[in-house]
Amino acid sequence: MASCAAASSGMMVGSASSLGRVTRRQGAGGRRCVARRAVIAGGARAAVEVVAGSMGDPPVNVVVQTARGELIDCMSALMRNRIIFIGDRIDENVATRICAELLALQYEDPRADIKIFLNCTSGTQYCVTTILDMMDYVSPDISVIAMGCVAGPPALLLAGATKGKRFAYPSARIILSQPLGGLAGTSYEVRIQAKELSRNARVQVALFAQFTGRSFDDMGQNLTRDTYMSPTEAITEGLIDGVIGLNEVKLARAA
Repeated sequence: MASCAAASSGMMVGSASSLGRVTRRQGAGGRRCVARRAVIAGGARAAVEVVAGSMGDPPVNVVVQTARGELIDCMSALMRNRIIFIGDRIDENVATRICAELLALQYEDPRADIKIFLNCTSGTQYCVTTILDMMDYVSPDISVIAMGCVAGPPALLLAGATKGKRFAYPSARIILSQPLGGLAGTSYEVRIQAKELSRNARVQVALFAQFTGRSFDDMGQNLTRDTYMSPTEAITEGLIDGVIGLNEVKLARAA
C-alpha cells in the first residue's frame, strides 16, 4: 500500500513538474508573442510617424491618452469634450446612437453646449426628425457645424440647431431636396405610399419654414427641385448663422 502511495505520489510530482514546465513554456511563448506584437505595433507607429513627418504634419494617434493616463478612441475623447460627429447615412442605428449621446451629455451637464459636426448627404426623414425631437428635448444648446456636403433631410439638423449657433465651413455645400421614396406594390398600396410621401414633403417644407423664418411657399419653391447653396447663400436663406473662418491662433501666427 505504501509503495502504491509512493508511486502515485511520484506520478503526481512528475505530472506537476511537467505541468510547470509546460506552463513556463507557454508563459515564455506568450511573452514572446506579446513582445512580437509590440515590435510590430512599434514599427507601424514609427512608419506612420516617418510618413507624417515627411509630409510636414504631426502623426495622428489612433487612441488618445487622457490626463489620467487612460487610452480611449478618438470619438470617445471628442464625446468627453461634448462633440459629436455625423458622417454616415442617418438610419435607425445612427439616429439611436445620436439620441443616446445627446441624452448622456445632457445628464453630464445640462447647461454646457453640445457641438455636432455634420457631413451627411442621405438619411430617412423619420430618423432625422427623431434626432430633431431629441435636440428639442435636451436642455443644452445644440450647435451644428456643416462641413463637406449636407444634403436632403440631414439639412434639417443644420437648420434646426440653436439660433445663432448654426455654422458652416467655407467650402461646405448645402443642398435642399425633396424626400425620396420608391413606390411599389398594388395600385392601392402605391396610392397609400404616395400619400405618405406627399405628407413627408409638406412636413419638410414646414420645418424649414419654421427654422428659417421664411414662408411656407418660399421654402416650397426651394424644395421643388434640388437647390445647391454656398454658406453665404445659406445665410441669406436663414439656414445658418455664420461661416467659420481661419482659426484665430493661425491668424495671429500669420501676422
